[in-house]
Amino acid sequence: MKSGSGSPFDDFDEDEEEEEAPEPETESTIDAESQKTDSSETSLDDGLPYKYQRENIQDGRNRANLFLRDEAESDIEQLIEVMEAEFESEAVYKIDVLEAALMAAAGNPDSVSEELREMGYGMK
Repeated sequence: MKSGSGSPFDDFDEDEEEEEAPEPETESTIDAESQKTDSSETSLDDGLPYKYQRENIQDGRNRANLFLRDEAESDIEQLIEVMEAEFESEAVYKIDVLEAALMAAAGNPDSVSEELREMGYGMK
């Protein structure tokens, strides 16, 4: 090395405090974060509906696998078409339609029990 050029490590002082590394997540940290996600689903930030709060389609949602019969899949596709016609100036996402249908059904348990009877429940 040339005289006066110094080492790239000359500016490093071992006595200086290093920048604090983020603490590893513990169960309580994870629980607190999941509670934030859960509460954001029910409360609206800035008075905006969920569609306008999210950054992407998955924000605030838990992953759930669905196994549907062809008939149910066809009904969902038809429902999506109806919703696209209803909200013609906006893109309507399948996951939003599925979630809305589920929430609507949860508010009307009689229609759910009727569908379950058609599937064979209550035939004992």
